[in-house]
Amino acid sequence: MSNMHRRGSCQAAALAVAGCLILAACGSGGGNHQRSAKRPGPSAAASAEPSSGPAAIAAITANWKKVFNGKISIPARLALLQDGSQVAGFVDAVAKTSFGAAATGSTATVSSVTITSPSQATVHYGVLLLGTPLLKDQVGTAVYLDGVWKVGIASFCGLVKLAASNTGTQAPAVCGS
Repeated sequence: MSNMHRRGSCQAAALAVAGCLILAACGSGGGNHQRSAKRPGPSAAASAEPSSGPAAIAAITANWKKVFNGKISIPARLALLQDGSQVAGFVDAVAKTSFGAAATGSTATVSSVTITSPSQATVHYGVLLLGTPLLKDQVGTAVYLDGVWKVGIASFCGLVKLAASNTGTQAPAVCGS
C-alpha cells in the first residue's frame, strides 16, 4: 500500500509541477503565447549567453529557475523552453481545466549543472510548490539555441505527458505520443 501511496504522491507532485510550469494561472497573466515564439532581433544577438564556463552555468541556472517560477509570465517562460511555441496550444487547453486553479506558486532549485557539449548541459534540479518540495533529485537537459540556454523539450515533455494523462488533454505533438 505504501508503494501505491508513494506512486500517487509522485504522480500528484509531477502533475502539480507540470501544471504550474505551463499554466497561466501560475503566472502574471496569460497574454498571447505566440509572441514568445518570435526570434530575437539583431540587438539580442549581441547579448548572447556564453556557451561554456562559469557564466554559462550561471545562465543555465537562472533560466531554469525562470521557467519554473510561477511569478514570471507564461510568454517569458515559453521563450526559455526549447520549442516553446509548439506547446502554447497545450498550455491554453490545460489552463481551461479545473487543474488550472490548483497549480500556483512553483519554483525550482538547481543543485548542479554540467555542460556536456557546446549545445547541451545536464541539470540536476528540484521543484517546489508554495515552498514544499514536490520533485527532488530530477535530471534534465538544457540546450543552447540562438544564443540562449533553454530548458530542453524532453525535460518539459516528461512533465507534460503526466499532466496530459491526468487532465484528459492531448500532449502537444512535439512531445510525441
